[in-house]
Amino acid sequence: MSTKTSEPPILLLIDIQHGLVEGPAAWGPRSTPNFTKNVAHLLQVWRSKSWPVLHVYHDATEADNPIASKYPETFAPHSSAAPLEGEPTFIKHVGSPFVATELPTVIKGYGDRRIVVVGMDGSECINNTTRHGADLGYRIVVVGDACASYGMADWVTGKQRDAEETHHAAMGMLKSYAHVTSAENLMKTLGYEE
Repeated sequence: MSTKTSEPPILLLIDIQHGLVEGPAAWGPRSTPNFTKNVAHLLQVWRSKSWPVLHVYHDATEADNPIASKYPETFAPHSSAAPLEGEPTFIKHVGSPFVATELPTVIKGYGDRRIVVVGMDGSECINNTTRHGADLGYRIVVVGDACASYGMADWVTGKQRDAEETHHAAMGMLKSYAHVTSAENLMKTLGYEE
């Protein structure tokens, strides 16, 4: 990501909802212990500069999914990333926010800017968002330690992979679609020394 840019990047927050960030015990522990701290810090920087901030929320269609809008407590934005008045929000029902939302129109209105992606779940909607965005021609930056994942079962052996292992693999898969970095390195690139 170039440090010399006339237009600041868009911060795109994906599915930072209470029911995902503080997932049910059955999902096991979440990766990225500093996830909420890193997200809150990035939001503070973007807001202090009046840079574009866009929020996307997943409204699950499965009856028992805690991030369905019929469960307002778990569907709600997590306190680390609640939108402020005037910050656009979008509701999606699939992995990519570029499907059946006004997000592409809003992004186009900001002109040709990089899109910095943060949020949940690294192996699911962050992957979908990044790949689809790259396929649409957007210049994507993923902040790996401002994203988080839950563990998953190996498809061959059935062995459970822990959340950190899953998250590292998910971020690694994105390197051919986006620039994957840390919050600290992103801040340095933008001219903020931590």
